[in-house]
Amino acid sequence: MVGVLLSVNDVLQQGILFLKMRIKTNISRDQKEEIFKTHYGSTPLALASMWYDMTTTSIAGAKLDEKEKLRGFKMFMAVHFFLWAYPKNAKLLASRFDLCLSYAQGNHLWKWVARVAALKDKVIKWDRRLDDPNAAKMCITIDGTDKKLWEKKHPSLPIDKGRFTKKLAHGGVKYQVALAVHFSQCVAIFGPCRGGEHDMTVLERSELLSKLKPGKLAIVDRGYIKLAHKHKLSWPNPYDSKEVNNFKSRARLRHEAFNGRLAFFNILSATFRQSEKKHKLAFEAVAVTVQYQMDNGCPLWKV
Repeated sequence: MVGVLLSVNDVLQQGILFLKMRIKTNISRDQKEEIFKTHYGSTPLALASMWYDMTTTSIAGAKLDEKEKLRGFKMFMAVHFFLWAYPKNAKLLASRFDLCLSYAQGNHLWKWVARVAALKDKVIKWDRRLDDPNAAKMCITIDGTDKKLWEKKHPSLPIDKGRFTKKLAHGGVKYQVALAVHFSQCVAIFGPCRGGEHDMTVLERSELLSKLKPGKLAIVDRGYIKLAHKHKLSWPNPYDSKEVNNFKSRARLRHEAFNGRLAFFNILSATFRQSEKKHKLAFEAVAVTVQYQMDNGCPLWKV
């Protein structure tokens, strides 16, 4: 039986065993970690850290009972496989992890997705370093990211144009993400919003800019140039020096790299087949997972 607290090696070995794969006994640890990451999308270190937090946290949505601490590790790993691979049906997930079908779909599966997502209260939060008056003035980047959903039927029209996202040419939803510029930290997520909403409208509704202290700026792209709160934003400006322009460009590219890490998870890159409520859980669970990756050996590059 899997214990409550697991070492990185325990997570590596158990994760590979759950996959029921035949692998050579003499392969190196690096090869084992590559197999692990291929199927779960994260390193054993990142998931070991997350499992430790889940078994010790007091956050209501993420907290496990004693039975789940002893027997829930397989579902924890199955959920990460689910988020990474997004199997086309529950039978694929059930057969891969030797679960009964009821555990690989519906409420039981999404309860565990919600547990991972609930860790956002621990790892995705505003950092006090952003408020330091002696720290960098341009302290965060903000950008929207669009995700595909199966299009809902409109009650009277053939399509609901309000859900159509031009970036993807598909029905979908939009999230707003804020990242710290000078360290690898996602500091806020807002959404989901209708895919057809403009990024400026979403940012105004998110009240994210209210978190910025006077004198601090958020680096954004030109899509926000008409926003009312111009004194809190910094977009590409032809009057910037070459050094400042390059700095802001690198910061925006760094943010795109974070969005790319989210999109590596098939549940966020494929067309989502469940409800918008469940998509929110999936998005937050993936964002939490990527934050654990950044905190455990895979940070974003320095600007």
